[in-house]
This record gives sequence, C-alpha cells and structure tokens, in this order.
Amino acid sequence: MSLPTISVRRRLGFTLVELLVVIAIIGVLVALLLPAVQAAREASRRMKCQNNLRQFAIAMHNVHDTNLKLPYAGTTSPVRASWVSQVWPYFEQNGMAQRYDTTVGFYQPPNTVQNTFNGVLCTRIAMYYCASDRPNGMWQGDTYWRSRGNYVVSWGPITQPYTPPTIPIAWGVFGYMDFSSLNQPRQTRFSEITDGLSNTLLMSEVIMGRTDGSPDQRGDINNDQGSNRFMTINTPNKGIDFMGGPWCENRPDVPCAQASVNQHYAARSRHPTGVNVSLGDGSTRFVANNVALNVWQAASTINGGESVGTDF
Repeated sequence: MSLPTISVRRRLGFTLVELLVVIAIIGVLVALLLPAVQAAREASRRMKCQNNLRQFAIAMHNVHDTNLKLPYAGTTSPVRASWVSQVWPYFEQNGMAQRYDTTVGFYQPPNTVQNTFNGVLCTRIAMYYCASDRPNGMWQGDTYWRSRGNYVVSWGPITQPYTPPTIPIAWGVFGYMDFSSLNQPRQTRFSEITDGLSNTLLMSEVIMGRTDGSPDQRGDINNDQGSNRFMTINTPNKGIDFMGGPWCENRPDVPCAQASVNQHYAARSRHPTGVNVSLGDGSTRFVANNVALNVWQAASTINGGESVGTDF
C-alpha cells in the first residue's frame, strides 16, 4: 500500500514585518554613517581650500622674488586694478595675463565686456574657489560681469577709509600708504615684516554672495576696492560686514550693512568651525572662530612687535 504524497510549500520571500524591520535597520545605519560621510567630505573640501591658499601664497612669493616687493591689493592710478591679475603669471595663467590689458581698468574691454561673459576676468579658475562655498561663482551685481572668488589679502585691523586723525601704530601686509588714498597702494617688502613672516597673516578666505546676480560685494575679488581684502576688526565668522554702497542682502545668517566710512570685511568661510589662512612664509593653517581678538589682530600686523607663536 502506497503512502499519500505530502506536499511541503516553501516560503520564498519575506513577510511584510520582516521587510519593515530590515528597512528600519538600514535607516538607522544610514543615519549613523551620514554624519561621518559628511565630515569626511568637509575635511576633503577644507584640505583643497588650504591647497588653494598655499598656491596663492607661493605665487605671492614669486612676485616678491621677481619685483622685490609684493603686489598691491588695489589701485585707481593709473587705472583701476586688483591684485588678482598681477599674480596670474605666477600660478600658470600666462594666457590670461597676455590677454589682460593693463592700460585700461578692470571694468573695461577686453578685461570685462558689459553684460557678457566674454571678458578676460570672466574666466573661472578652480583655484579661486573653496569647494565648501559656491564653486564657479560669478559677479553679475552690475553690468560689468566677472568671476568671484573666495581668497583675499590681509588688510590688518584697519577700516577703509581709515578716519581717525592719527595713523595706526601697526598695519597689515596690504593697504594704502596713507591708509585712505585709493591711488597710493602699499607694496610691502618682506624685510618690512618685522614681526616675522611666520607670524603674519597674508591671505584668508571669505564667503561669496549667495547668487551670481546678488549685489553682495563679498567675493568680488577682481574689483580694486572693498571686497578683494579682509580686515581683522572682528574674529573669523563674527560681527557684521560693513560694505560701501547699497550692496547688502541683509541675510540674517551672515549679517552685513551699508556704510560710507569705516568699511570692513571679516574673514569668513562655509567650514563649520573656522577659516583657512596663509601666512607670510607661505604656510597655511586653520584658525578657529574662537581665536582671541587680540591674537587675531596681532597676527594681522607686520610691525606690531608681537609674536603670536602657538596662540594662533
């Protein structure tokens, strides 16, 4: 006598409950890993930013080796020009330097061509931009379109224009000879940096306007005035930026205001806790937002007699 055949049905999938449990576990793992991934990405962006500043610092040294003085930050005489075009040949941008017409202002053809991206200054150079901010940002806040950037030169604890009746007792690497006249730019020699190259700020990063068309001047590095520099009136990412003209967006996250005198721009970044800077000896470092103001200002002067050492 044959036994009856018993069929066994195998379950080939997950139940809904099991699937939901797996999804929940994956979600928890992603939530745990995401901050670590974001931190790793930011660390990479910060290192790239430091490398950009290092390349600019090397270019500045090459300018000094050639001319026995650093470039000027900006001037109005004989034409309006920024420091940026002066260092092009020293970081492999000879082509741009040859196309740039030094006999006319930065806002005139062929340097800029109104309402077009055809001007020399519209060239986007990767070294201009911090990856944590807005790479390839452009200035379209007026009719003279040009590239923006995140790297600017140190003005020290001096506002622009400087209005007190007495001259400062110490000043930054860049500025004006009388601290006010736009046609008298300072071109510092390394021998004049008596505080020591390794103790003196050369450049820092700043933030750019949120959009290309924003009239927020910050990041407008090819302009000869204002936004191609930073001051140490406030510590990094602190205080209010006072800029000339009706240019401010008045964003609550990065406060700024219009001013006709005592204009100043703080060192700022999109990094979480501080800013990258380069020093006079060509080195770079990351400076925390909570650096003491007196230390920050001491590091920004060339002749204050201070030695910031490990405090900076």
